[in-house]
Amino acid sequence: MSEARAARISGFSDRGTQLATQVGVLGLASFAVTLYALPHHLFPVLEPFRIGAVTAALAGAGMIGRWFLGGPFPTAGGLRALGLLVFVVMAVLSPSWSMHPEASRWASGEAMKMALIYVAAATLLTTPGRIRLIAWTIALSACVPAWYGLQNYLQGTDLLEGYRTRWEGSFYDPNRLAMALVISTLLLLGLRSRLRSPMARVAALAAIALQAATIVLTYSRGAVLGLGLGALFLVAAAGKSRGRALVVVAGLALGVTILAPDRFWNRTETILSYEEDASAMGRIYAWRTAENIILRRPLTGVGASAFIAAWASFAPGEAGSTPYVAHNLFLEVAAELGLLALAGFCFLILACMRAILRVAREGKHSSVSDEAKALFAAIGGYLVCHMFAGFMLSFFLFLLLGMATAVERYARAEAAWKERTP
Repeated sequence: MSEARAARISGFSDRGTQLATQVGVLGLASFAVTLYALPHHLFPVLEPFRIGAVTAALAGAGMIGRWFLGGPFPTAGGLRALGLLVFVVMAVLSPSWSMHPEASRWASGEAMKMALIYVAAATLLTTPGRIRLIAWTIALSACVPAWYGLQNYLQGTDLLEGYRTRWEGSFYDPNRLAMALVISTLLLLGLRSRLRSPMARVAALAAIALQAATIVLTYSRGAVLGLGLGALFLVAAAGKSRGRALVVVAGLALGVTILAPDRFWNRTETILSYEEDASAMGRIYAWRTAENIILRRPLTGVGASAFIAAWASFAPGEAGSTPYVAHNLFLEVAAELGLLALAGFCFLILACMRAILRVAREGKHSSVSDEAKALFAAIGGYLVCHMFAGFMLSFFLFLLLGMATAVERYARAEAAWKERTP
């Protein structure tokens, strides 16, 4: 389908609004590159320019400019906007009751930026081409940290605990690196069916192999579980084309099983004796701490990004004095922002997941069904990772949710256009 026809389906074909939209989409694509490729680490001269903030501002400017020039008001996807609003409002208000007001003020700013990215993606990605552009940008930009992570492992450079690979910046934590690569690997698995050139398909498989290998070499058990279940989500969403998806997923699973180092399987087996595994026990203590906070401060929590500061007051006695993060996304939201924020957060996620699953199952009847499948798998796999290593302030998640909303909006517009067109 041509972009011109897609623009007519979306209903936004005025030249001024299209130009503003293109500027905003450029900002979103650049922001996705910044999230993964970390250009300020590759090129230190860029450090003072705050590339992430600049690209996010460009996306926001395109979105506002589109509205100012006569386009529709920015959208957050209907009723799910209430869930987003509740989450962000509680984050913004949380410094007033936080156990670490300074950290909560910073976190509230981050929450507003994440909401901006979500709304920008939902508003600006008005055609299949724009949706695919951002999805492919994420999928291919992830080859940068995957490559450097693999190189660090092969060279034995800067490995956590002497064997877990990592990179720079936010990816200096092996778990964060692995979780980000779960998203990109699942997007590649879902988008590969769009490719017609044999060479392009081989290149996509090479990128999948690179990213999956780096995930394994981080030794992140939660990420490997997220990748596996995310691949199953892809199969479940594939509908009538489930057979082809199952073949690709089976190949990925076989590759991981054969090529994973023995140490990876040895580390995984420690789950069965979790009482002797310091990492596993740290998570259990963190979950018990979150439970204590929720029982004592159910409506407000301890404030955004104040979980560690609250550790001494709420951790069980046997947990010791070393604080941990919550290690579960949903427990973290409830413990830091309260149950009302958790309800809004869950409503937003469930609305997005339900919508794209419906689009994914439309198959050839929708121009964005493949993108819906890929996003369903990526969001699902990423959330599985968050069951064990939650990071509430995740631009990755809110960008994906915004893309999911855009996919649903276009699918609705396309169905309405087909009904009107003989």
